[in-house]
Amino acid sequence: ENHVRMAISTEFFNSLGQTGPHADRPAYDIIVQGLGGLMSLTGHPGNPPTRVGTSLGDIAAGLFTAVGIEAALWNRCRTGTGMRVDVAMLDCQIAILENAIARYCATGEVPGPCGGRHPSIAPFECYASSDGYVIIAAGNDTLFKNCCSALGRPEIAEDERFASNAARCENIDALKSTFESILCAHSTDHWLAVLGAAGVPCGPINDVAQAIGHPQTKARNMIVSVEDSALDQFKVAGNPIKLSGIPDPPTRPPAPELDEHHETILAELAGKQTSKS
Repeated sequence: ENHVRMAISTEFFNSLGQTGPHADRPAYDIIVQGLGGLMSLTGHPGNPPTRVGTSLGDIAAGLFTAVGIEAALWNRCRTGTGMRVDVAMLDCQIAILENAIARYCATGEVPGPCGGRHPSIAPFECYASSDGYVIIAAGNDTLFKNCCSALGRPEIAEDERFASNAARCENIDALKSTFESILCAHSTDHWLAVLGAAGVPCGPINDVAQAIGHPQTKARNMIVSVEDSALDQFKVAGNPIKLSGIPDPPTRPPAPELDEHHETILAELAGKQTSKS
């Protein structure tokens, strides 16, 4: 009855789920990144295991839980019946392994780290320019030809080593050295302008300061201020979900103090109990 009224009962962040032989084991983000195979794919070959730079184990579980809650609420609207939502951090890590699972199951070969490149698409990584790096992601043969033309070397696309995506992946080191011999002649900004004009997906490698200061980040209201007397101009990430008809203000109210709304909440609950009785 309680589940019908509340629609759902959520249980997550116990790391390994409500069932299974390890359901009672505690863990943190880094534990599930390792346990779920993610750290085995991150970093460069031959280097120590590398944790993803944000708490992806926590974040993925939160996002999947939000989807589960929405599904449960929709089911409640249709049937009037509530349900338990059980989301394990480990399960979420397995779910986001995407093509690594497919590659292993298809070939029997255990995937490992491959640095900053894509394991099965080329060119799809960062390349050194004269003053930094340029990310080039030419995901098909047409984009590759456009890329080579923009670089001023259209004949590269006719080279048998690079004539198809499969060939490019087989000759990934030769492709990288060929590209970097061209890109090192000019700056990252130069190549971003040239490649961008040709419609080739490309981008820089920004640090955090550059990322939050980017004009697109600002235009999307993704850095907002928190209105708090104890914090001077404290800024946090904005809401990435933009909904028509819903305001997206540049400021956020402060988090409530401990017990700040205690009496208000109790009075609201008491009023609901009275109305039901």
